[in-house]
Amino acid sequence: MKTKNIILVVLIILATNILTFFGAAAVGTETSGEIDEQPLNASGGLEVIEEIIAVLEADHIDEVDREELLENAYKGMLEKLEDTEAGYLDPDEYENMQVQTQGTYGGVGIEVYIEDDYVTVLSPISGTPGQEAGLSSGDRIISVDGVNLVGEDLNKAVNLMRGEPDTSLKLEVERPNVDAILEFEITREIIELETVEYEMLENSIGYIRLTSFSDTSGQDFKAALDTLKQEGMESLIIDLRNNPGGLLGAAVEIADLLIPEGPITHVTDGAGIMQTYLSETEGLGMPMVALVNGASVSASEVLAGALQDTGTATLVGTQTFGKASVQNIRELGNGGAVRHTVAQYKTPDKRVIHEVGLTPDLEVDPPYIVELAMKPISTSLARGDESEEVETLQKILREFGYYNHEITGYFDQALTEALEEFQADYDAGVTGEMSDMTVRLFHEKIEELRKEQDYKIIEALELLQ
Repeated sequence: MKTKNIILVVLIILATNILTFFGAAAVGTETSGEIDEQPLNASGGLEVIEEIIAVLEADHIDEVDREELLENAYKGMLEKLEDTEAGYLDPDEYENMQVQTQGTYGGVGIEVYIEDDYVTVLSPISGTPGQEAGLSSGDRIISVDGVNLVGEDLNKAVNLMRGEPDTSLKLEVERPNVDAILEFEITREIIELETVEYEMLENSIGYIRLTSFSDTSGQDFKAALDTLKQEGMESLIIDLRNNPGGLLGAAVEIADLLIPEGPITHVTDGAGIMQTYLSETEGLGMPMVALVNGASVSASEVLAGALQDTGTATLVGTQTFGKASVQNIRELGNGGAVRHTVAQYKTPDKRVIHEVGLTPDLEVDPPYIVELAMKPISTSLARGDESEEVETLQKILREFGYYNHEITGYFDQALTEALEEFQADYDAGVTGEMSDMTVRLFHEKIEELRKEQDYKIIEALELLQ
């Protein structure tokens, strides 16, 4: 079995990676369009690339893939820039990025990942066709509409399962402990990627969590605010932890709902021209706390910086990531896109936070179990192994109350028994070895403990009270 590292607190969703960017619309340029044709210069220019590929196609000892060579040339060109955010997105990557920023797509609504050459269901998204059809965690998708997926990459599976709403697809699925291949016929629907979660806590304290900033985040945040107000909200916690950013426009739209009239952020382009985004409302007008951590990035730092500089909210948590640059995403003629930095932003008080981050008003370390959850752990760990991952496993099981022995990093009989006890309690299949289902249950259990031990929210509640 191939070793697969899983970060416990990260779910790999159907749309694959979340690509965080602010978008050219934020600085007044187009987000898409064909690249102008560039004349070839006397020294060769683009002709040299074509000539090199022709030589390789004719004489190289191994067969070469023209498209792969071209894509590597595009990537190499952008890697030479002194711009860590610059890059070439192939058509599949660009489409996935658009899904994340638009917040919706046509599909079946399942979270998947690759393990041992199989596209495997992590979890169906609640209320989607995938869940209603009966797909479940651990299912291996063998084919989509007769197209074999065994040994294929995740992008191929994603593209086959996505499509126009009200169109159908057929899945062949291999399910653990079921001998026959299962067949599912599912009708695609519009799947909305939820970026806003909310609830009313005790003492009339509203809680809104932003997981990223997409086209729909602003309107969803407003709807959450309106609902909480109707329920009698008197103060608000905004959770920006582990938020990788997204669209600048969405962050500005949300800030406009919260802070009083005045600057939200200042964006300066390469020519030194500064554009200031302003709040035009009176703000929310109630006590607020914003929760942040080292994975609060870009657009989440725009919002957090505006809340802090204007005195609208108290920042609680740990230092933020420190990404204060604005990227332009320009569509190319081949369906891919080029991403590069076009501007940088500052907070309302014109603080420079790039590569520095925001320092919380009240610094609070995360619960230890959350720190453990950020460390990789393999699904192939078994008795006799010795590694840092085994040490992490011992610590996690100790936090859960199953392992009361010395932390050695060695997978011994005591650890086997502790893991078997955990698996038995959660109906995970008692093997005494790690498995995908065990990792899934670790994630769920860690989420439960995180909520119980969430000192940041406890501190936030005390501040608001």
